[in-house]
Amino acid sequence: MDTLRAMALNLWPDLMREIGEPPGGWRDMPLARRQDPRVAMIALRMVRGTRALVLKLQDRPRDRDGFAVACEAHIAAHQAYPRGVPGLLTANLDQQVQVMDFVDGALLSHVLTEAPPAAQSEALFCAGAWLDGYHRATWVEARQFQPKFTLNYLREIVSEVRNGKRAVAEPARFLICAEKLCAMQAAFEGRQTQVAATHGDLHMRNLIIGARTMGIDFTAGRSVPVGHDIGRLLTDYAIVHAPTTRIRPGEVLPDFARDGFFSGYTLTGPEDPSVQLLLRHRLLAEWWGLPVEGRSLAQARRLHGVLAVAARAFPGA
Repeated sequence: MDTLRAMALNLWPDLMREIGEPPGGWRDMPLARRQDPRVAMIALRMVRGTRALVLKLQDRPRDRDGFAVACEAHIAAHQAYPRGVPGLLTANLDQQVQVMDFVDGALLSHVLTEAPPAAQSEALFCAGAWLDGYHRATWVEARQFQPKFTLNYLREIVSEVRNGKRAVAEPARFLICAEKLCAMQAAFEGRQTQVAATHGDLHMRNLIIGARTMGIDFTAGRSVPVGHDIGRLLTDYAIVHAPTTRIRPGEVLPDFARDGFFSGYTLTGPEDPSVQLLLRHRLLAEWWGLPVEGRSLAQARRLHGVLAVAARAFPGA
């Protein structure tokens, strides 16, 4: 038995006693695993008769406070949107382990892999409908969008790249793209957006597509313009799965992907200023977040995707 699995299963009996379930007689099946220098995580499907739960252990990094915030965010999301968020049944903050209801389905990232455009559009419709439900359940207000906060931060990044304090791949090209986005500030000013609770880390591996779409691994709990979640999710899709030849100049998404998502997400539309800005800003954030040297194969592939989308989003760069 490998170390991570053994650690998780060793904690199982006490977790079951906490929620009044029998500690014995469970079978475990692998659901997810990540093990690299930064992260060590395992998720197991635990089955006893017709009962199915998820046991998830995060052994690395060790951050008790951060783990507690994530658990609290998940509980709040479930309370607000129970039909779209599995229940968190118990957790041990010191051991960074939690037990959740099992959700049958496939990760959005898996559904989209090698899918043709029509199937991608259908999957993004499901994702959009889920996020629409979550944002409506946690909606705060309509608010005038203020792009200065995002763009002032981007200008700080640009300054760091220019003076050599921050290294990025293809810096000259990055600076052209960043300056193009900063020059668009007036297009985002004085327009209305919607504000709701943010998922905090809404990438394609945190949505499960099944009989019902479900969201997992919440990290935030703050209320922000909805473009933060939309930009995070759709940029992740564009970098990894979008056929870039289908992206029109000046856009981040193919039309079929945009239309599919916003057929499901109707709280606001693709013209929302927070969506327009944060799609592009997230693309640049992915760019500056990747290492310049010593990239893994996955990071090299991601950079290739970032550069391909950036070539469409910022024509001439």
